[in-house]
Amino acid sequence: MENKLKILGFDSWTGGAHHFERLLPALEASSIQLTLVHISSWGNEPKCLPERKINNLLTRDIAFYGSDSFERVLDIEMPDAVILTSTDTFAHRAFIRYCKQRSIPTLNLYHGLVGATGSEATAYTTSRPAYVRYVLSKIGKLLRHTFPCYIKALLKTKASPKDWRRFFSDIYYLAIGKNYFIDGAEDAKTTKCAVYVKADVEHAMRVYGFKREDVFVVGNPDLIQFKLDESMVGSWARPQIDKPSVMYIETGFSSVGLFFSSEEDFANHLISTSRSLAAQGFQMCLKLKPNESNVHLIKKYLKETGIELVSNETFLPRLIASSACITETTSLAIMPALVGMPLLLTKYGKLKSLSFGAILTSYPRGYLLEDVSDVSNILLKDSQIYDISKVNAWIDLNLGPLPISKMPKRVAGVVEEMIGNG
Repeated sequence: MENKLKILGFDSWTGGAHHFERLLPALEASSIQLTLVHISSWGNEPKCLPERKINNLLTRDIAFYGSDSFERVLDIEMPDAVILTSTDTFAHRAFIRYCKQRSIPTLNLYHGLVGATGSEATAYTTSRPAYVRYVLSKIGKLLRHTFPCYIKALLKTKASPKDWRRFFSDIYYLAIGKNYFIDGAEDAKTTKCAVYVKADVEHAMRVYGFKREDVFVVGNPDLIQFKLDESMVGSWARPQIDKPSVMYIETGFSSVGLFFSSEEDFANHLISTSRSLAAQGFQMCLKLKPNESNVHLIKKYLKETGIELVSNETFLPRLIASSACITETTSLAIMPALVGMPLLLTKYGKLKSLSFGAILTSYPRGYLLEDVSDVSNILLKDSQIYDISKVNAWIDLNLGPLPISKMPKRVAGVVEEMIGNG
């Protein structure tokens, strides 16, 4: 135990603990100990325990250290490196600043496919009342914890006038609900970066300013989580069943006041989609984004509508048994494309201004869905022009390194290299 290297994961809550937990066996094999430090008690999980294990992952809330001080966390833990799965929020940027000041190497491990979501280029439509409610729900946390923490970090790390200007600019855009994220802040850049697939290398270089040699392609762990093995890749065939279904994958817009004015408004969007599909002979099944605070409300509004709710465990078999997949902007949309099935990108109703990243728009069986009543026509056209060689070529570009199971080992290799060069 004495010779073990020690690394910290840092996150805003424990909802993303699985991103860190999957790395444990590979890190352990390299004699690296991982602890997840989080700030859940600041607002995301106010009643969380100061210290607990999530399966085999040791997690410690900021309250464990007796203060809100990130410097104290680093004094006590003395990590050899830090992994973050997002770096754009103020708290995460503050932690990175302190690490940089102490020459502790940091890794931005992307937690999804940015090339699928197109998030930095999307002009999201904000529902003003819903967004105001969302901001008000966060304002206490921002004023009590986040802003003081970041301001202190700026002062302690001798921030430049440019850093302060970016801080005030970010607050302004946050307040008015505009999607300003085109270039990452300078203090959102870590020492190294790990992305799932080759397509996101360019994003890391453009948004955060990484050099090519500092970005590593490690593979897509969603394939491990949802048990998609190599034999299923590109293997989809249209199911011959009496009652065909279409799956809808959502991404949690209504929880942050985007596009929809409320959970009921979003549920109505789903219900009208389901009715239109039913008129074309399809049953709708629905994969909701897990861990969203409003999922129970959406489920309440969908009771007795005939929409089948799909869990993480049943997602893949239910997907493969469907005739097509309708999706919002989410990394999970890569799954139907990797198995080779038709993919319909939501561009209808209140989501008509939604834009998608190049990974999905370049998929040969991908179609912009501007009217739900067109689904059967799109699928008929797709069956006539389907070209398996084009689909396989796309899959080769966007599958990521194989074998999929080695993703955690690749991340461990990046961490080891980072520490060795530190």
